[in-house]
Amino acid sequence: MIKRGFRYQTGEIDEVAKLLKEGNIPEIDIDFEYEIQEVISDLSSYGFEVATDNAYDYDAVDKIEHPDFMFRLKMVEKSTGKICYLDFYEGPKDQEDGYDEIWWG
Repeated sequence: MIKRGFRYQTGEIDEVAKLLKEGNIPEIDIDFEYEIQEVISDLSSYGFEVATDNAYDYDAVDKIEHPDFMFRLKMVEKSTGKICYLDFYEGPKDQEDGYDEIWWG
């Protein structure tokens, strides 16, 4: 079984933006790759943009310990210029891999 921390879903952008502003590195589960662009677009409405240099770090997390890690995205808070980070993970593929039964209905 994969060791998991608390991960946000793509619809929880309010909480993710709050954590970014506080200096935390929120983790987001992605079920489909197009959701990455949706998250980036949603965060732009909160004043964040993708950094122009070295934005994607594919080795930020140990992939042996966390094989579902995709990459760490470097972002900038436009109003302050503050650098912040967001980790993307592949969402669980089945019930045994992650979400509780209530998620599946």
